[in-house]
Amino acid sequence: MENITGSAVVAGNYLDTRKFLVDELRKLVLRHSVVVEAPRRFGKTSVIKEFVRQEHEKGDESRFQILFLELEGVETLDQFCLKLYQQLITLYDVKRYGEWLKTVLSSSWNAVASRVPSIGLPEFELELREITRDFDFTTWKERLSPLIAGSNRLGKDVVIVFDEFPDMLQNFAGGAEPLGFVKATDVLTAWLRSIRQEYQDSAQCHFVFCGSVNLRKTLEEAGLGKRMNDTETLRVPPMLIDEARALLQGLATSYNIMLEPAALEFMVAKTANGPPYYGQVLIKAVRDSRRCEIYFQLLQGIYDNMLRNGDHDLNHFDSRLNTYIPSQQELESTRAILRTLCNDDWHERELYDVVIADSRLAYATYQKVVDRLIYEGYLKRDVDSAGKLSFLSPLLRDWWACKAGVR
Repeated sequence: MENITGSAVVAGNYLDTRKFLVDELRKLVLRHSVVVEAPRRFGKTSVIKEFVRQEHEKGDESRFQILFLELEGVETLDQFCLKLYQQLITLYDVKRYGEWLKTVLSSSWNAVASRVPSIGLPEFELELREITRDFDFTTWKERLSPLIAGSNRLGKDVVIVFDEFPDMLQNFAGGAEPLGFVKATDVLTAWLRSIRQEYQDSAQCHFVFCGSVNLRKTLEEAGLGKRMNDTETLRVPPMLIDEARALLQGLATSYNIMLEPAALEFMVAKTANGPPYYGQVLIKAVRDSRRCEIYFQLLQGIYDNMLRNGDHDLNHFDSRLNTYIPSQQELESTRAILRTLCNDDWHERELYDVVIADSRLAYATYQKVVDRLIYEGYLKRDVDSAGKLSFLSPLLRDWWACKAGVR
């Protein structure tokens, strides 16, 4: 098992205890479009890519044909449509579907027919970009819809994955998209919903949406909270204690690291109830120590150094607050909530009354702040502690305590 931090994991690097999520996704996309939900670094993309890998391994025996669109960095509807257009073209064998494609692609046909070996290469993209330069969204829909509808010719269940979809929607607010965030989000998600509705009784084409930002909350911000209520949800849960132990033992064994039992249990306690990424970060810190035998006191020093040296992606938990918290008052309250929870768990109302009320932040706004911290993977309402607010993971709590200067 290879220790991969920051990228999707598949095959032998994918935890056996998580393969049930791949099986669930496979069942869901036979009949539904799916939203894969979890906070950042919980392995949403890994679930999808392992599904893609397993189906690719089956070759012609797979019942699926899968398109994977990476949408990180896409800032406009036009960029999204061009990317989708390119991917949809790859579904069809030009020799087999030439006459039909000639009708469907219209002005794009000459570029495709003459450049079949170049599909997917930069020069093909440039030529296609030139042909479609003046397309507005209405024209794009006219070009894209037949290619989606034509998937029933393929004899396969077509799955189109939109990775980082909500992140792209938020990019629409950056100024590059002429329609702006709300209008562009509205017209795009309305069109995708109309396609889902058209094919809801058919297995010919379904969508999978995921991203490091919560899609449903993003749509609520645009006043479109019900836009995805026709989809199924696959939630990626945090690691159980046994999963954390299996991950840590597997990674340690792969790198010939011997963990003293007390050291292993310390690592399990710090990473359980979080994403696999936390275990990967901790193993990376152990490897960086260049020590092969890890005993408890040594591990405590390694752990404390890891929290402070910043050689990991936990820093995004701080930077993302500046990006996604809409006002300075809410940002200050968010930091106060997190700083307070570094020391102890609190009931939600009590925390507001003691820590937040003097800031004059309305209680309803405070609740929205708490909800965002929960769905972004900072906090949880602990069912084992009468619903008190606490950090999702001890490792994240310890890191934030260092960040806030209370550790």
